[in-house]
Amino acid sequence: MNFLEKEWAKIALISYTAWAFYVLAIITIAPTFIYSVIGIDTNPLVWGRLQIVVIAAGIIGRMVLQPTENRWRRRSIIAVAIAAICFVSLPALAHKIDEPNYDEVVFTLATTWEGENKEGEFHVSYFDTIAKPPLWTVCYGHTRTAGPGQYKTDEQCRALLVDELAEYRAGLHGYFSPETIANRLPVMRDAAYTSLAYNVGIGAAGKSTATRRLNRGDIIGGCEAITWWNKAGGRVVRGLVRRRSEEQKYCLDGTQ
Repeated sequence: MNFLEKEWAKIALISYTAWAFYVLAIITIAPTFIYSVIGIDTNPLVWGRLQIVVIAAGIIGRMVLQPTENRWRRRSIIAVAIAAICFVSLPALAHKIDEPNYDEVVFTLATTWEGENKEGEFHVSYFDTIAKPPLWTVCYGHTRTAGPGQYKTDEQCRALLVDELAEYRAGLHGYFSPETIANRLPVMRDAAYTSLAYNVGIGAAGKSTATRRLNRGDIIGGCEAITWWNKAGGRVVRGLVRRRSEEQKYCLDGTQ
């Protein structure tokens, strides 16, 4: 039994719906292909929107008459329209091309300012008497599972810090508006705010002027407000001034 249309080859060549499926297949594999060949992680949101456009075009194409008269003219118009949509989407697709890896950025920023106690190749736990209250600490300010006599490798400390930073980032994102998360948090700025939250606490950073300004769209003002967190015990601390200044630079990266 033949399950194919009698003119399946002709349909495969001229059907609008068939060509919509071809384009959809290309769009589906394109991001993976681009990443595997040149290592660029393009914006998945834009690819998803292109897929929706092509699916809609395929549905409409199924309902449109396809007479032989002027068919090449119609196809040329459709091809130009698809090319125009892709061209307009290129800047958004390239949005992530130059962005560094988030984990690397936030790890570098945090470890620049978090103290460590090392003996040879190992990070050794210590009793931090400056903390209020004093508590056992290991690696880069890790306290949750720290205790006496602990020895951690660089890899173990990195894993601990990356996991903690991810928790702080997720908690802080709960204070950001959807618009901020979608359009105002490139990697460098996201790392700056996460570093602030890791230092002062999620609630403090989330309710801060820095976050409220960013949610209003005042990026520069929000980055400036980060520098206000430079006091400990009611007095300005030089180390915090330097840390906040570095976070502000990360926050302002890419702004005009």
